[in-house]
Amino acid sequence: MNADLDAIIIGGGPAGLAAAQVLGRQRRRVVLVDDQRYRNAAASSIHMVLGREGLAPWELVQAGRKELQAFPTVSVLTAEAAGVVVVDDAVVVSTASGIELAARNLILGTGLVDQLPPIPGAAEAYGRLLFHCPLCEGFEVRDRGLVVVGNSDRAGLMAAYVRDRLSDTVTICCNGGATFSAETRRRLLALGVCVLEAPVDSIEVEHEMLCLDLRGVERLAYDAGFLPATYRQRSPLAQGLGCTMGEDGRVEVDLFQRTSVPHVFAIGDMAKPKWATGNMTFTATAIASGLTAGAFLDEQMFATSWHSTVPHHQGSSQTCPRS
Repeated sequence: MNADLDAIIIGGGPAGLAAAQVLGRQRRRVVLVDDQRYRNAAASSIHMVLGREGLAPWELVQAGRKELQAFPTVSVLTAEAAGVVVVDDAVVVSTASGIELAARNLILGTGLVDQLPPIPGAAEAYGRLLFHCPLCEGFEVRDRGLVVVGNSDRAGLMAAYVRDRLSDTVTICCNGGATFSAETRRRLLALGVCVLEAPVDSIEVEHEMLCLDLRGVERLAYDAGFLPATYRQRSPLAQGLGCTMGEDGRVEVDLFQRTSVPHVFAIGDMAKPKWATGNMTFTATAIASGLTAGAFLDEQMFATSWHSTVPHHQGSSQTCPRS
């Protein structure tokens, strides 16, 4: 199949928009395929993006899309990418509406989906007063009554962090018997963290308070809460292409965001360098990964073009016009 495009980018969040911007500035022919489903859609604001503090996620995407209009070689297609195959050194993307696109390279920025505990009301509270990242959302609820929902050592560590950085009044609701270690319990109690082990029957935002209904306990109200959510890949495209996946379910990439599959890059929170530890997934780092992939891909395409150029026969020359 003839690959008319230099690259197709799937996913129009901060990472995908950043990659499209870089490639557009270098006049590369790009189509950004975006189904407008974003991991942080439930959040009211983004943080720790210099110059954009407090901006709503949709406003950041809107601003990014507007900036892309300056680049005539970049197009945005609002559609769901349903399939990807490699045919004769071309990456072919098909959408759910039946459109087919072919390019020399593919950049995946399809993101992750947070997996919340099966507590009634948790999904509705998520992003309003219930969050998964104290580092991202904690400053706005500092010095208030806070709760952590979870029973693992990871949840215990989060409660200790919230107590250390954000508030003197912290409770951990274990939603049943705690599974964290005796040492974690001892440390939490020493810090003054209240440990509640009754099951959480429901969560509700009421009068701008996060309310937890604990079985056998009266309704408890907090100013905000946190939970150590798990996540999964939003799209199966990376696995379908055969990209190497890490133990944490994210796509393994190298320093330049390249996956194990030639001509396929992965950016944003769906990807993680092979050597990286931890689980840092910020808007700023997503933007940086898109910039990195776009810049490297542009240089790679230029290098390929340069090395494949056939030199003139000896004795012939191209002269510059006289002034």
